Amino acid sequence: MELANWLQSIADRRWPILPGTLDEVQLACARHAELINLSDLSNICLSDPLLLFDVLRAVGSSSVLRENEAAPTVEQAMMLMGLERVTRRLSLATALRGQEGKLDDEVIEVVADWLGRSRVAAYLIKDWLSLSGEHKVEDCFVAALLYNLPACFFLLYRNQLPDQPLLQAVSGYFEVDYPKLLERFVEATGLPPGLVTLLGSGSAPSPRKQLLKLAVATANAIESGWWRSPWTTGIEVAARQMRVSYDDAYRCVLSAAENVARKPRAPAYTYPMRELLMLPGDYPPRAHLTATAMLSDAAQLEQLMRESIRHLANDLRFERILFLRYEPSEHALRLRYQVGLAETSPLRRLAVSLEPGSFFALLASKPQSFHAPAHVSAQLGAKYQDPFFDHIGDGEFAVMTLYAGHTLSGVFYVDNGRSGRAIDPDTYHRFKDLVTRFTRHL
Repeated sequence: MELANWLQSIADRRWPILPGTLDEVQLACARHAELINLSDLSNICLSDPLLLFDVLRAVGSSSVLRENEAAPTVEQAMMLMGLERVTRRLSLATALRGQEGKLDDEVIEVVADWLGRSRVAAYLIKDWLSLSGEHKVEDCFVAALLYNLPACFFLLYRNQLPDQPLLQAVSGYFEVDYPKLLERFVEATGLPPGLVTLLGSGSAPSPRKQLLKLAVATANAIESGWWRSPWTTGIEVAARQMRVSYDDAYRCVLSAAENVARKPRAPAYTYPMRELLMLPGDYPPRAHLTATAMLSDAAQLEQLMRESIRHLANDLRFERILFLRYEPSEHALRLRYQVGLAETSPLRRLAVSLEPGSFFALLASKPQSFHAPAHVSAQLGAKYQDPFFDHIGDGEFAVMTLYAGHTLSGVFYVDNGRSGRAIDPDTYHRFKDLVTRFTRHL
């Protein structure tokens, strides 16, 4: 299909939205007019790029927007339409559903996946702009939500998954770079023209536009592996542009994925968070991450804990690994998982006291980590007279608390007790990163 004809066919029809969004829309529009809040409706629109597209194209031809070349917020778009027109338009929305002989269920799942990536990119650019001291974030937030839409429509038209990465497949099919295709998409579908400045290929690369591009690339490529340098390089570039540390920029990625996973419009909205929790190595692609494995499932937590400990042993090469689970009835820590502990070790049965003034009471008072070189370890053993140190010895170690919200879950302890090998800064950082990611799974 020729690009102009394809874009016109998108513009000529209204598109269905995610079923989870439609439920919220119907509930909101069923209220009495005096009880309908435009802020609530705008938040529903922002949760589903398909619905956002439907609302924005309804005001794209506004003379006010064309004069100012502005990219409006959703609330501004709704105010231009008026409450009655907004509710009438939203009440006619339909749901995107798989039907026999029509849309394939796997295609719908992948579409929802790419819409979820857009949501992660939107939260990420908002946080990165805030770190940069930018107060105007709404236009970039909206632009990030719309970035993957042409690719999603491409999937819906073809009703099959491409062999190449999706954006590459779309560009290759139409023989147009994706930013140029985005520019033509905005123009052909009647979206507010101000979006071309952020999404198109023609305007000068401003710092805001560069950061937006990095946020979208980061969100879209999470599945490639958070531990791989092609993915982390984009975050490093963004951190340098914002003049913040890599850790600060990376925390924004975690926060964005978590925000999307906590309020999913479709099961696929949870995929980015799951992929940030996965351990280095091969794992099933997104299409095989089914909704049956929910984030809160106890079996999944158990499996993730075991995989985390294997990663600490096999990849970070810690020789002794302990997870001490907090037992509220005893107000103490007891061994739950271990690697490298002797069968006869008293630590297998020891209740580690959290009495005031003890080392572990101080450590477990809040989410934190601690790295103790050998000389510090010896000092701690002498100072606190804790039986735990008697059984561990006075070698170098690292510990980190595990919290679920504001509640203590336990403590990770790692060392190289047999060889006495030092824990270098990079290994300690990777240890903290793994525990942090596990914490976000609780």
